[in-house]
Amino acid sequence: MKVYNSNGILVAEGYFVSNPNFVPKGEYKETELDRYKRSVDFRITSCGNRYEIIFNKPVVLKETRSIKRISSKNSYAYLVTEKALESLKKQYTHACDF
Repeated sequence: MKVYNSNGILVAEGYFVSNPNFVPKGEYKETELDRYKRSVDFRITSCGNRYEIIFNKPVVLKETRSIKRISSKNSYAYLVTEKALESLKKQYTHACDF
């Protein structure tokens, strides 16, 4: 594929190269980031007045004013305040998932 400017001068030329690491459209190949997010104890999935965290492992936290369990397809999801999140970060490994 060749691209020309308005004066007819060649600006760019592109071509396909055979790449053994190419992933076809619609096919999934796990990345290093995917493996890392699965290896941590919990992921922070959203933030606002409270942070939504989802544990990758079965961890049951005591519900308080700062920690509220939420129902989702993953039964280890919680809404936590910033202060509660900071204390959880000291106890567990974490990653952002947004």
